[in-house]
Amino acid sequence: MTYDLDNLMSDIKAIMTSNLNTKIGAINTEKGDSITLATLDASAFFLQDLDHTTMNYDPFILYAVEGIEADGLGPNTSLSYSVSIALILANQNITDVASRMFRYQRALKEIFEENFSIKANANLLSIDLMTPIPLESLNQSFEYRAIGIQLNTSIG
Repeated sequence: MTYDLDNLMSDIKAIMTSNLNTKIGAINTEKGDSITLATLDASAFFLQDLDHTTMNYDPFILYAVEGIEADGLGPNTSLSYSVSIALILANQNITDVASRMFRYQRALKEIFEENFSIKANANLLSIDLMTPIPLESLNQSFEYRAIGIQLNTSIG
């Protein structure tokens, strides 16, 4: 079987659903302060598209392919992918939203560091951090914040 983009995105989701809530719990325990990060529902991971369903979850993850580049000739062409993973949180008068976002980003970063090589036939991942951004257009009732990481890898 050929390992392709579909497999890569499935593996990325599997890493998140298998490891993220455990990592969030570990960070909550380590910090031991009044800030407790909420875990994510198993259905709160959305690939490539936001729809009305996302409003049922707080927080939720949007992950998407942001870039594809081909390098090589013919059958010797490798494909490089950039995948963005954003955790989106409703800011409902949360006074410590910045600390929460930084901790969520840490959790995302660490689960992919711990699972650095997804598959033997895919190259290793590099991880870049994304800056926190407000998202006002998701829902007029709440202000949303997003933070995340970008994964870069190649196949082939």
